[in-house]
Amino acid sequence: MIIPCPENLREFRRFPLTITLTALNIFIFVLIFSGSSNDLSNNRLFELEGMTLTGRLYYQYLQELPAETLAETPKWVQQISTSNSDQLAILGAYALRDSHFLLNGDAGKYHGDQVQIATWREDFKKFRTDYKDQLMFRFGLSSIEKGPLSWITYQFSHSNWMHLFSNLMFLVVIGAAVEALVGSTALLAIYVLGGITGGLGFLMSQGSGVVPMVGASASVSALLAFYCVAQVKARIRYLYFISPMPEHYGSIYLPTLMIIPLFLVADLANLLAAPEGLGTGVAYAAHLGGSLFGMLGAIAYRRGMFSKPPVLTEY
Repeated sequence: MIIPCPENLREFRRFPLTITLTALNIFIFVLIFSGSSNDLSNNRLFELEGMTLTGRLYYQYLQELPAETLAETPKWVQQISTSNSDQLAILGAYALRDSHFLLNGDAGKYHGDQVQIATWREDFKKFRTDYKDQLMFRFGLSSIEKGPLSWITYQFSHSNWMHLFSNLMFLVVIGAAVEALVGSTALLAIYVLGGITGGLGFLMSQGSGVVPMVGASASVSALLAFYCVAQVKARIRYLYFISPMPEHYGSIYLPTLMIIPLFLVADLANLLAAPEGLGTGVAYAAHLGGSLFGMLGAIAYRRGMFSKPPVLTEY
């Protein structure tokens, strides 16, 4: 693991907004999310038979769509073989992420074992109700839940402790660097607006996907990209950790531009490698959207469109 850490974090009084954003993320997680359960797997739809049946019915559902609507679905979805149970199970997983299907899939007219289909309708209705009752759905951003507040609340919501820790680790080290460079007001603007731009990138990549996005990673990506372009000629400290053995951890000075291959290019590669709607659970498109905003903000900074914070001198 290697992360950029340009500033001495012991001088924490220089980074009041970074500390505030970090504390706010922790407070919201402990207060709202730490005790919540997001497990929907007890529904029979998630059993292999239920997922295969969902895929079979979703295939019938697609055949009833207008040609222009069907054209919006990925090509691999349209090429599924209905005789292959494994492919139907994958299609079933995709179906449960389709907002159009989630909203009215149980109302479709399907052919097959009607007793089995009637049981499936009940399981589907329960899944839809349980899904909408999740805190992740209420506070996250998705094609269904995208009200004005969702664009902000998703940036301070996290699914678990590891998700929270990984985002805040980067927020602390790079947020402090950005705050020292341009001040607290600019840091807040980059965090929030970068998160909004990342959310836009996520929605554009997901289409009708219903899986909500939560987390500060798009905002952090904006901060990373901003600092990389704003300090493009600098050599900064990176912290690395290979193992707890001596000489396998410490710090090293490298060009700021190392941020691009270490993080930004990696996000692009992962986005291109992830199947549509069935990714790894990481919103790479949101990372890239946030990064784009950060780069544009840094270009504006380098052209003098907003000023640096005043340097405080202690006597």
